Amino acid sequence: MNRRALILPCVNIKCMQQASFLRVEPAGLDTPVSVIASRMWELEAPVIPVVDPESKLAGVVSIFTLLRSRLQPGTKAKSVLEKAPAVEDPSDLLGAARLFVKTGLPGLPVVREGRVEGVISARVVLRGLSLRSTAPSKYLMHQLQPLSPEDSVEKARKLAAEVGLRIVPVAREGRLEGVVRVYDLVNFLYSTPLRREKLGEVRGDVEYFLDQPVKKIAVPYQRVVRVDAPPGPDDIAEGAVVVDESGRVTGVISPYLLLRRLFPAVEEAALPVRIEGLDEKVDLISQRLVVRKCAETARDISRRARLLSFNVVVKPRERGGERRRYEVTATVKLDVDVFAASAEGWDLVTTVYDAVDAVYRSFSKAKDRSRDRRIDLARLRKRSGP
Repeated sequence: MNRRALILPCVNIKCMQQASFLRVEPAGLDTPVSVIASRMWELEAPVIPVVDPESKLAGVVSIFTLLRSRLQPGTKAKSVLEKAPAVEDPSDLLGAARLFVKTGLPGLPVVREGRVEGVISARVVLRGLSLRSTAPSKYLMHQLQPLSPEDSVEKARKLAAEVGLRIVPVAREGRLEGVVRVYDLVNFLYSTPLRREKLGEVRGDVEYFLDQPVKKIAVPYQRVVRVDAPPGPDDIAEGAVVVDESGRVTGVISPYLLLRRLFPAVEEAALPVRIEGLDEKVDLISQRLVVRKCAETARDISRRARLLSFNVVVKPRERGGERRRYEVTATVKLDVDVFAASAEGWDLVTTVYDAVDAVYRSFSKAKDRSRDRRIDLARLRKRSGP
């Protein structure tokens, strides 16, 4: 079988999909955040570009910044402006994905020939990549405890802002009752107070709305996947609630967090990692999860010892039709020792994780034994005296 090696950090995966992007009219420096929040809600745009008086890009306002800041609705855009690199070629989806991770922003402005044309978001990137996964949802999700219907909007705000969630699940006794969408949340906090104040219903006090129960803004949500089953393409692009075998909420798949999981910054480090056997039948998500696991484990080992090489060899075995069984061997070579471990299984990601975890345990046990010997020797010397 033809195999290719992946040597970090040079992982070259090309995408032939043509990207679209959100057509978003930029805001001005003096635009109130209430207007920006309303525009985010209407367009489902995670950032709104802001231009200066000469129509040049000045930066963006991020939905997570609005939620973290607890601003007054009349606050002007220039007060919460963030610098952001412009995307000139929205068809370079992987390039945009890496910029999301590097900048920490959930979206980026699209600027062509000096003109701000819109926004490219994590959701747009994932949909443009047409990602499919054979890996179980547990590897793609962010684990969390769902909110209860009586929890405050303030609690939902903190969770969405601190983690970077598109949806926050609401459950009663672990069973999903709905979700709070991040766009509904920012609209409820910044646009609704002003609208209701104008109608004479409620004074436009943000604190009043933060104290409301989340059941007031939770909406039904049908996109639910099992923790041990792979998510579908729409679950990946739009986000999904993940439940365990008993139907209890255990986490969420969120587009922005998923991109951070698939394109970690650690990939840029000069790590002596080599992965062999990831052929064209392995989907992009599985490839990225394998690369992430190997890179993070190699990083941890290199912090504790002098790592010369970290090798993972994948050997797929055809077993009836398209189904494959995998044999994976992970080898860690240090300046003073070598460790190896193997695993077999039907799911590639699980099998790689099992082999990598096993070799890391062997390495850790050896390090612990060496440390214990040094401690015992030091104690012996101390008792023996000069």
